[in-house]
Amino acid sequence: MAPEALKRRIRAADETISLGLPRGVKVGVAAALSTLSAAAQGRRRVFLRYRSVKGEESERDFDPYALAYQRGCWYAVGYCHLREEQRSFRIDRIASVRQLDATFVRPDKFDALAHLEEGVATLPRAHAIEVLIRGDLPKVRRAVFAAIGILEPVDGGVLLSAQADDLTWFARELCRLPFPFEIRFPEELRDAVRQNAERLIARVGTA
Repeated sequence: MAPEALKRRIRAADETISLGLPRGVKVGVAAALSTLSAAAQGRRRVFLRYRSVKGEESERDFDPYALAYQRGCWYAVGYCHLREEQRSFRIDRIASVRQLDATFVRPDKFDALAHLEEGVATLPRAHAIEVLIRGDLPKVRRAVFAAIGILEPVDGGVLLSAQADDLTWFARELCRLPFPFEIRFPEELRDAVRQNAERLIARVGTA
């Protein structure tokens, strides 16, 4: 499908496409994106073959409730009949997809981006993190991107529970917050924040 035709189809799919950080569509995912967009709009079940991050391939029937774009990737969000639960699938890892005759009913007020962000925020990673942010929940929500972790109002502020592989990156995200914060664990994150502060001080000193 030509890029302009794909853009027209995407613009016509307001209910079934949610954007986190909208960018252009990559050529490698255009065909799957087009098929899934049409299926989501028509409430048609699909059969898809999917490759995991480890290269393992699986097959399933899938009800594509919506498409969402988050952190540089397109995802299909919906109900997986193999796992019998709502799941999200990266479209660039879909080996093949085709529409089936079966139809489905999408849940009322389904928020694809919220479902995707929660899934990304709770993925198991190398480090479990807990940080108390000294601010009120609405302001903290506006200051962080949703997929960083789970935010919960508690006495004294907002508790951020998260998972991360790269503590240096997470330290930078904390340092840009306009609120005081207290790192409960891990200790390595405290070290990463100190190192980030030392790098900033060094840069100021050499200006």
